[in-house]
Amino acid sequence: MSTRTVQFSVEVKNITITSGSFQVFGIVENFIGAVNEKTPFENNTFSVEVKNAESEYYAVTVWVHEYIIENTLYKIEGEPLSLLATFYLPDTLDPVIVNPESSIASIYTFARMTKVDDNGTVRISGTERNMKIAYGMKKNLYKTEGAIGDMISTSPNGFETNSYPMFNSLCNLYYYSLTNPIISKGKPFYRQFLDYAWHEPSESNKNFLQAMRNLIYDPCHNADHIYQMLFGLEEMYSNSLVSMKNMTEDQKIPNNWTLTLKSNSSGAKNFLPSGAAFVVFDADDNAWIANNFRAGSPDSGTHCPVYKYDATPADFSPVQGGGLLGVAFGAAVSPDKKYISFGNFGWGSEYNNPQEGSISRFYYKDGKPVSPSNGFTLGLSRVQGMEYDNQGNLWMASVGCQEPFAPANPGVYPFESEPSAVVVYLKPEDGDFGKGPTEGSTLICNEFPVKRSPDLPPLPIQTPYLKIFDVIPDHKGSAYVSCIGNYDKDVPENCAFSAVYKVAIEGNQLVVTNSWFSNYSESANKQEGYESLRQIAINGNGDVVVVGVSSSRATVLSKDLSTVLGYYDVNTYAPWGVKIDKNETVFLANFGHETDFKNNPTLDMQGPFGVTMLRDISKPETAMLLTLPTGGSEVTLANGYPLYGTQHKPKLPGSKYEELRMQCYQPIMRLTSTNIDGAGNLWCMNNWKPSALVDVFDNPGGDGVVIFLGIAEPE
Repeated sequence: MSTRTVQFSVEVKNITITSGSFQVFGIVENFIGAVNEKTPFENNTFSVEVKNAESEYYAVTVWVHEYIIENTLYKIEGEPLSLLATFYLPDTLDPVIVNPESSIASIYTFARMTKVDDNGTVRISGTERNMKIAYGMKKNLYKTEGAIGDMISTSPNGFETNSYPMFNSLCNLYYYSLTNPIISKGKPFYRQFLDYAWHEPSESNKNFLQAMRNLIYDPCHNADHIYQMLFGLEEMYSNSLVSMKNMTEDQKIPNNWTLTLKSNSSGAKNFLPSGAAFVVFDADDNAWIANNFRAGSPDSGTHCPVYKYDATPADFSPVQGGGLLGVAFGAAVSPDKKYISFGNFGWGSEYNNPQEGSISRFYYKDGKPVSPSNGFTLGLSRVQGMEYDNQGNLWMASVGCQEPFAPANPGVYPFESEPSAVVVYLKPEDGDFGKGPTEGSTLICNEFPVKRSPDLPPLPIQTPYLKIFDVIPDHKGSAYVSCIGNYDKDVPENCAFSAVYKVAIEGNQLVVTNSWFSNYSESANKQEGYESLRQIAINGNGDVVVVGVSSSRATVLSKDLSTVLGYYDVNTYAPWGVKIDKNETVFLANFGHETDFKNNPTLDMQGPFGVTMLRDISKPETAMLLTLPTGGSEVTLANGYPLYGTQHKPKLPGSKYEELRMQCYQPIMRLTSTNIDGAGNLWCMNNWKPSALVDVFDNPGGDGVVIFLGIAEPE
């Protein structure tokens, strides 16, 4: 077996490391273990021989014992202080740089596979897939050979978000934990940071990287206090939070210490992402993005971006053809992860509506469509949510109603509405997921018990006004269905309460087995039962969680839908999406309210945008809001144009505001959903621009995806 000598260089600004020790570890399952015993080194550099094993992902922990600043020697006493770098053996032609930047980049991107011992040893363990994704994201933050990553330091990141400045602030936290000045009331900097970072009540943080790992678990804990620690200290790593331009001092203070990456290119400048709605991951860990619009118009998009695992466009991105037209919330990947289906819904003018509705299907390796030019249309009428069960059956929400959804102009498409339905394409007998449906392999349920009034019992009817939005299989032959509902004060027959149904495959048909009707009464129409439900999920106990836009909450229902078990309504803002990870952490994608534009002279809405994260479902009051504020620079598109283009703000009749070029300083906007990749990164769909005025009158689509690094349990 061949070996390779890997060179390392420890580099901390203005500091010479004179004495330290290091240990290198293999980090992929079946190849995990120490390459060397803990070994001393002097004068910043060392090397180690690594066997060229089947696994090529490694991590190095470096302990600092002594260092020199301006000819003065200092010793580390008390809490240990260690650095971290991760590397891929083929990338080690140059020395592996170990420094605060490599430490922060690695601890965030490998967080979900990482534990830090009390003595500062970093232990990373996971699959080859885990490491591939984490390492790809790490290089977007900091390169193995040294130098800041291109993605985090340039648009749409850079100073368009606060993540690049935050990265540098985290490096400053390391520097001052090393040099350890006294900052307040006689407490050393390092000890203060260890105390501020979240930790279990019965345990304290014992070292810097352990505190960093805990900071990612609860990034909101003492967030403002941690920021204040750096206030007034020299900025050793420049371009940090304290030096952001065009912002007040209060605006610079983060409410959470998350690191994010934003990606807004489809791979083609004339097909910009616009209205990202949903994402699924294929067998190569490519992210397939449901894309609503053609940028610059309110009309249906004919393309969907595909990102590699490191959030850069795949070679064949964006995908087109196969009937792709106005994809909405619908995206599903086959159980073998080789075929991706998108649901076509339609927006804007009648010429951009897929009329019947359809699904488009693509092969994962090359992005080529396997569906016909009009898509697969059997049984469908405007598709929203969709999901495969573990038997390989594809469950789909067929809305049926032809009334336009925003941002389409009012009116009715000249197409006949169909009853809202759940449609299932059964797994092909030969197991080929690339094939389309047949009459005999398609199940349709379009009759449901519908409640129209609080005073009347539900009646089994067919109606397009249920507006079925999402469907999630329980993998036991049934699925749960969420319905937006509809209120029509002039035509009571068009009313339908927001509802959740349980639908089962019995014999060769779909049967409604259970139902629940919302009794929410604080929506805009002040009528009971209209909660405008969106995504639905199933937790580890089999309970059902469904989010409501009007109610601004998630409702937890028993598996038979007979009982409301509780609500998640703290730090929630009109959620569209709900995702529950393997540790039962709940993530709600907030679309945001539209109530605060009228009294605000700026174009951007000022309400909070972000993801609600609830770690402990027994304590819903502990939910945190993960946000991504501006770094002080205007948000721009992948083609370099400002987010709102070169257009001017629309001037409404009687408006007191003067015409001005539209600018945006909201890097994260109205989110519709989230999903989790194989390293625990939370991909958030940036669906609509923040200004209600622009949404309706001009260009509705958001600008890509925002990824919160290391925040969830890997899928």
